[in-house]
Amino acid sequence: MTRFATAPQRVAVAIVLVAFIAALGLVLVAAAAPPLVDSIRSATPGNGDAKAYSDILGLMRRGAGYYYAAHEVLLAEGYGTASLFNWRTPAWPVLLALFPSVAWAQCLLMALTSAALYLAYRMIRKQDDNFLLATAAPLSILASLALLKADSSIFMTEIVAGLLILLSAVSYGNGRWMVGLVTAMAALFIRELAAPYILLCIAFAICQRNLREVVGWAVGLFAYSVYFAWHCIEVVQQLGPADRAYPGGWIRFGGIRFGLETAHFNGILFVLPLWLTAALLPAALTGLFAWRQGLRAALTVAAYLCIFAVVGKPYNYYWGALYTPLLMLGLPWAIPAAYDAFRPRPPSVPPRLPGASV
Repeated sequence: MTRFATAPQRVAVAIVLVAFIAALGLVLVAAAAPPLVDSIRSATPGNGDAKAYSDILGLMRRGAGYYYAAHEVLLAEGYGTASLFNWRTPAWPVLLALFPSVAWAQCLLMALTSAALYLAYRMIRKQDDNFLLATAAPLSILASLALLKADSSIFMTEIVAGLLILLSAVSYGNGRWMVGLVTAMAALFIRELAAPYILLCIAFAICQRNLREVVGWAVGLFAYSVYFAWHCIEVVQQLGPADRAYPGGWIRFGGIRFGLETAHFNGILFVLPLWLTAALLPAALTGLFAWRQGLRAALTVAAYLCIFAVVGKPYNYYWGALYTPLLMLGLPWAIPAAYDAFRPRPPSVPPRLPGASV
């Protein structure tokens, strides 16, 4: 049973119809746009971020420090190194350098994926006792995380952070707020773009009056502020006359088109037509909002879509890896949501007045 089963039927039906109309509109936008692969190929600098950070890891394995290696590679690949936001924080590259090979890191990500799938299944079975949905939701997540099978994905911090955000959300869904907090902070240390999810988690902790969690967030954010300040200092020390900034800023107002591109960076969907993503996006988001335990995930996805409508360059489509695992968690709930919205409901019986005859 979804939220639509107890919501006013007019409201539930209106939401489903709006989602359907939005899907039609997005399909038209996707059909009118140039092929996604062409737009990415024309906009991506150098050989892409995965190739750049693979080269950085190679230098680190030969004894170079992270910031020296990053400066050498980013400068050679034509990145705008004068901008602080073109430098990834060092947590993930340093961790990768500690492994004997990237295969070890892939095993770690697969273990985290397995934990996330189990917790998603357990959350639905425990709270809704629906075997079909409890099976379908993890399978949808697994499809969205199919990118992990590519060797280059291990170097993309957005994929790693998105997996940790997923693990955090399903941990909260199982009542394990401490695990949710720690994994969310790990995502932030790996990629600062996890910040919108962090802010939502803090808001949930405040609304739920979980003082211990609020204190935990305060400690974690203080640690991160020290870490990020140190990162900024290290970056500035690397800059010289050869460093340049990109001519354009990060505020691009890519709107619906860029939002679709980020949602398209989603495992198996990435090799399918963009219009299919356009059709599924409103359905999955509606499913998340209809699911009684999906509010945290739904607000996270909505927040990222709104942010990416304003922020992000054309080749930053892979930022979608931060939220698409959560988005796919809502896809199986779209059909129950539509059923609960349109199914006939028994007429309401007016309350009996005291003393009235039967």
